[in-house]
Amino acid sequence: MRGLIYIPFLFLVSLKLVNAQQVQDKFIRTNGVQLHYLDFGGSGLPLIFLQSFHDDASEWHTGEMAGIAQQFISDYQVLAVTRRGWGKSDHSEWGYDVATQSEDLLGFMDALGIKKAVLIGRIPANQDMIWIAEHHPERIATLVMIGNPYLGLNSSEPEIRTYESELLAMSWDLGERAVAMRGPRNSWRPDFLSDSIARIAIPTLRFLSKMDVESLPGGRNAFYLNRTIQQVSAPDFKPWNDRVAQAAAYFRELGKESSRQEFIRNHFIKYDPGPSFRASLERAFGENLQTVWEPELPEDADFDSFWEEVYAPFYVKEIKTFLNETLE
Repeated sequence: MRGLIYIPFLFLVSLKLVNAQQVQDKFIRTNGVQLHYLDFGGSGLPLIFLQSFHDDASEWHTGEMAGIAQQFISDYQVLAVTRRGWGKSDHSEWGYDVATQSEDLLGFMDALGIKKAVLIGRIPANQDMIWIAEHHPERIATLVMIGNPYLGLNSSEPEIRTYESELLAMSWDLGERAVAMRGPRNSWRPDFLSDSIARIAIPTLRFLSKMDVESLPGGRNAFYLNRTIQQVSAPDFKPWNDRVAQAAAYFRELGKESSRQEFIRNHFIKYDPGPSFRASLERAFGENLQTVWEPELPEDADFDSFWEEVYAPFYVKEIKTFLNETLE
């Protein structure tokens, strides 16, 4: 681990300098909506960083993934886009499924005259990238997926559907429209899941962690069962809107009924689509998929310091190496 924690002084200086550079807020209209994006600068082949579950494009500037995008402006045109419904992008009444939001991204590229780009994202953004890879592979130079793609269970069981909706309602930054905005993505299924001969011939880098919740038994939904019950049962918990208050009441009641909890947990584990999905993904990408394991966070480490000193430089180094090898 010591080799991972040691980072050259010049890299940290460089990281602070590029973070201080001007990043421009911009807007562009496509598919009937105005999308917000950040222009980090640079020129050459575009690198487009895609938003995750929360926040907006600033995730890659001042948010959870800060310190990565700016490191590529010397060799690429670097952009980060906010999907419809989030942040400063238009909030429409429809269009929150994977196909429509993927088409939004293609429209964004068209509006900027981008024929082909490197796409970089994590978890839900991986859904959009795979959709484009299956339907418009000519638009992608390479893919970088941080974490495994999220795959909702989309169950017909009433208890499970209620649980999934109430969990989505707990999204801290989406207000009372959280379920309407995130729910449609649960029904997404890639073509290669049902087509055993489907192949994706795009060089792809995948980062995985031993704490990747998509890979745990039962996936994301099972992982957050106990955590959410504990969260809403804490004395200092305060719901941030009326819909969250409703969801919190549901989880507090659920916390009193161990048999219901066991039913929900067992259902997610029994019908978890994750293992077959990941096996199908690896089959579809084949030798085009390169997997790198992230360094582990020491138990006593300060996350912010570890991010700046280890995680961010790790991602930058691995992505640059991958791009240098695949874009020659």
